[in-house]
Amino acid sequence: MAIALTTPLLCAAQPILTLHLPDVSITANRLVKGDADIYGLGNWHCTFHLELDGQKVLLKGYIVFSEKANDSTVIIGQVKQELAWTALEGYELCAKVLDLSSGSVGGSNIGARGARWYAGHGLIRRAYVVTDTFGNDVGRIGGLVQFRPVKVYLSCLYAGLYFTQ
Repeated sequence: MAIALTTPLLCAAQPILTLHLPDVSITANRLVKGDADIYGLGNWHCTFHLELDGQKVLLKGYIVFSEKANDSTVIIGQVKQELAWTALEGYELCAKVLDLSSGSVGGSNIGARGARWYAGHGLIRRAYVVTDTFGNDVGRIGGLVQFRPVKVYLSCLYAGLYFTQ
C-alpha cells in the first residue's frame, strides 16, 4: 500500500507563560549636579524596562532624584539584571510578546522621614523608597521595587505533512 502526500500542514500554537520577576533594589549613587544633598525638595522618578533575549530576561532600571531649590542637586542610579528563565526552553523559535514591558513610579521628595511605599504603573507594582537623608544623599537614597506578573504570549508555527492512504 502506497501513502500519498496530499497537503502540507501548518499548525499554530499560542501558549501563554507567566513571568514572576524578583524584587530589585535600586540606589541613586551618582551625583550629576549640585552638592549631593537633596534637602527634602523636588521629585524623584524610576523606570524599568524588560526584554527577552532567548531564554534570558533582561531587566534595566533607572532612578533620578532632582532638587527644585538651592543648588538643584541631581542624583541618578541604574541597575541591570540578566535572569535565566528555564520556562522558555523549547520555545526558542517562537515569537514572543510581553503584555507588560515597562513601568514607572515616582513622586515628591518627602524629606528625611524614612522609606514609604509608592504605587507604580505598568510593569512596576510598587516601590519602597527613601527620598532623602540628612546630609550627603549619594548612595543612600533609592529602594526596593516590586513588579506585576508579566504574561508572555508565544506564537509558534509547526510545519508538518499530512498523509492520506
